[in-house]
Amino acid sequence: MEGDDPMESRNNLTVTGTGGAAGGLYKDIKVMGEADFNGDVDCLALKCSGTVKVRGGVKSTSCRINGTFDVSGDLVTGRATIHGRMAVEGNVKAQEIKSNGETTIRGHVAGDRIHLEGYFQIKGRCEAEQLRIKGIFKIAELVNADSVDLALHSRCQVKEIGGERIEVRRGTGTMLKKLLGSLFLPADYYEGTLTAESIEGDDVYVEYTQAEVIRGRNVVVGPGCRIGRIEYTNKLEHTAGSDVTDAVQI
Repeated sequence: MEGDDPMESRNNLTVTGTGGAAGGLYKDIKVMGEADFNGDVDCLALKCSGTVKVRGGVKSTSCRINGTFDVSGDLVTGRATIHGRMAVEGNVKAQEIKSNGETTIRGHVAGDRIHLEGYFQIKGRCEAEQLRIKGIFKIAELVNADSVDLALHSRCQVKEIGGERIEVRRGTGTMLKKLLGSLFLPADYYEGTLTAESIEGDDVYVEYTQAEVIRGRNVVVGPGCRIGRIEYTNKLEHTAGSDVTDAVQI
């Protein structure tokens, strides 16, 4: 119909202080304080300085959160920038995700570029073209990306890693101590390690990693590793002091 523009049904929403709203279609949403949404939210830009709780899913072109963001459904967005704490009960899909703080996702994560820094729990799989994680993380299923860069702080876990280029290194700096504060923890708690069932890629570098099997074209085993089996097709480098039970060129 003439003049039937879907944007006409969208209005801007601004919440200052404490407020609530129903789910629905919005243009831009701005929250400065606390806001509760009852139902699915579909908007262009979502910006929050404070706390947002959505009892449903969120679909947006972009979202920028400085504070706390709780979503009981899925989060689908073009670009997400999170500084603070994010918890998503469903899946997360975005072209670009940048998160700095504490993140818990009970579903799967998919994106083009995913950069995470802080503390992360992902109950499902994590898939991206470019994945960078710096911090403490536990990923229950597969990590799959063209490029995987992991900077380990404390005891990290992932079931499987697959990619073209995979680099696993011990993180540097005092990030973990800043996150946890002055807790009475063993000194080695702050030293980054990774436990994985399998790691498979074209070019693989690992350090301070315990894995059942590594498969790759070129594999470099750095310090602090315990590897059950390595299968490589081109080149293997093995740092003295790391433990490799079995290595075979195929």
